[in-house]
Amino acid sequence: MEGLFRQGCFKKHCFQDLTMDQHCNVFGSRFHHKIKPHTKTGAAKSLKTRLVVMGNQMKKGEAYVDAFAHVPCSTACRILMSIAAALNLEMHCIDFSQAFIQAKWSALPEKAPQFFICPPLGWDEESGVVY
Repeated sequence: MEGLFRQGCFKKHCFQDLTMDQHCNVFGSRFHHKIKPHTKTGAAKSLKTRLVVMGNQMKKGEAYVDAFAHVPCSTACRILMSIAAALNLEMHCIDFSQAFIQAKWSALPEKAPQFFICPPLGWDEESGVVY
């Protein structure tokens, strides 16, 4: 969490100050923990924790208008790799896993809806704070 604050992704706000604004949406959040095993021994190699916004609380038409995240199927990926191999082409991969963190917030329209998250359970934070 400290890293997200350092990068400017989060700012603390008082919940009571946000309730008057019609363009505010406040969602819950939680930590997602993952244990990465060592490939040879199977012992825990590293522990990773991600902060996840609980999207199951979002309502269409209020929090979002349309949701579309196209993910190619495995057959399409295999076809592309086969064509690249047959034509001796070079392939590149792009990972957008941190697109949210790296986004330019200043480029958003002025009247864009604002989204806030409550601190996840287990995170020591004063009462009434949202990010």
